[in-house]
Amino acid sequence: MRRTRIVLCGLVWILFAMPLAGCQPSQSDTPPAITPRPESTDTPEPPPPEPTPIATLNPDTPVYRIQFKITTTSDWTHLALVSGASWYDLTITSRSGQIQDATIEDNSISLSQSLSDAEHKKEVEIVVDALLANLDPEEPIRFAIERGFLGATQVEILRFNDETISSVATVVWDGRKESGPNTEVYEVSPQPFLGSNPNEFVTIAQLNFWFSGDGPYGGFENPDGSRATPFIPYYGDTYNAADPDWMYQQIEWAVEYGVDAFSIEWTTPAGAEEGGGTMEDIIDDVFLKSPNIHKVRWAIFYDFVLRIFQTEALADLGPGEWRNFDNPRVYDTFVKDMVHFATKYFNNPQYLTIDGRPVIYVWATHAWYGNYAGAIAEAREKVAELGYDVFIVGDLVCYPCNFNRALVSQFDGSAAFVSLYRPPDKPGPVFDLGPTISYTDEGFTWWQRQIANLKVAGRDENVNFQSAWSPQFDERSHKSVEDPMTYLAASREQVQQMAEIGSKHAQPVGEEGLKLVWINTWNCWKESTTIEPTIIDDNPKYPGGNYGFDFLEIIRDVYGVETYYTSP
Repeated sequence: MRRTRIVLCGLVWILFAMPLAGCQPSQSDTPPAITPRPESTDTPEPPPPEPTPIATLNPDTPVYRIQFKITTTSDWTHLALVSGASWYDLTITSRSGQIQDATIEDNSISLSQSLSDAEHKKEVEIVVDALLANLDPEEPIRFAIERGFLGATQVEILRFNDETISSVATVVWDGRKESGPNTEVYEVSPQPFLGSNPNEFVTIAQLNFWFSGDGPYGGFENPDGSRATPFIPYYGDTYNAADPDWMYQQIEWAVEYGVDAFSIEWTTPAGAEEGGGTMEDIIDDVFLKSPNIHKVRWAIFYDFVLRIFQTEALADLGPGEWRNFDNPRVYDTFVKDMVHFATKYFNNPQYLTIDGRPVIYVWATHAWYGNYAGAIAEAREKVAELGYDVFIVGDLVCYPCNFNRALVSQFDGSAAFVSLYRPPDKPGPVFDLGPTISYTDEGFTWWQRQIANLKVAGRDENVNFQSAWSPQFDERSHKSVEDPMTYLAASREQVQQMAEIGSKHAQPVGEEGLKLVWINTWNCWKESTTIEPTIIDDNPKYPGGNYGFDFLEIIRDVYGVETYYTSP
């Protein structure tokens, strides 16, 4: 199982030998600090902070209408405002389920049901309207959730803009403290209430969980012990991507530098009858349980190729057969997995959506043939029966290439994993992205002309173009690649130009006109496509050296620091 994890990044290029088409110095003299994660629950907990007293309203104080939707399957739960603001005029406006008690007292909202109902996983919910005041734009608002040891409590925080209401954050407390009150404190940005809205761009960086374990199984070393990346990550030269502290830090960096969402590579389901290599357990047990998960959105990056190759029951498929949708086993695997995603993940409050439609990126779709249209149609139908209208992004964009109109029309959005297109007169390794940048710009323009007015099959919407780009690409440290491809930035300015190509071409989609930009990758170290920060050292950064926080600063500068969380 573990051996498959170390090659995911580079393996896909080796398998198909296909064209690569889709992995200013810091202003501060002081290196950024690692953000400390809240104390582990296996150590004694201090008493929870005292809630802020209910405010006495000053007529000149700005106030903001707010709403809390509190849902619990525990026998009891409390919500308190700890710091960063004051609230008043709290009013319960709706109730559902067999509520035993619902009260507002001593600046705490309480909700309970019978112990028997909690043991049977019953759910109760109240909605509370309130006014919020005394916000500090530089300080987060802190809420504390306390509950019994059964079930979980979810709190959705919404704001009013005139009579329009929109969600600010959703937090879930389903853990259990080893000692002391069963309390978790969550931070919410004040900016949505003060008038800051999400940026028009939705930046999505691919986050990989297969850097876990020792030696070559951790992804930082080749089987012969040689280093598999020229970079040294800022968090540590080797780290475990299943470490809760590491996970917490990645989310904090994303929020600080304007990354809205993570796309998370998925290969096989947890449980193992299908085969090895699964990272789903890390999604479930670490990522979705991080205390700051409410600050970021996420979506599945469905690696259909590795889904087939890592599934023992499909190991007998011949070369190239993974993409033949006339094969009923390939067809059924795709449909089954889409239902799995809908059943397990699409209702997650942090899952990325467009107009309420869950987004999923499917890798290597440009190589599909056979009855893929039937498989996609059946998957959409089965997912719709579960209550979801899925937004499928296909890995399709190429240049130059033959445009397959029938294939492209099956997808709501079209993008490419790595969009670094090499001009025909530039053979061999590229150590200066200048010509590649202009050629990629040309390629994006060509693709957008091809999909102009192209309807999604069976729908009224047009196929959407979604920019995707990488700062670099380099397989030379990956010893299993015989003919490594190399695209290195000669300067920070060239990476910024790639980011600007992404912002230039991203098309608006949905009622909000959001523009999705896929940044590939956050941490594919073996292919040097990373934007996760490296150490800051005195060696030349370009080409191919440790780049520090350069790439995150570029994301912030080009796409804006605002995210769904709109961090202070």
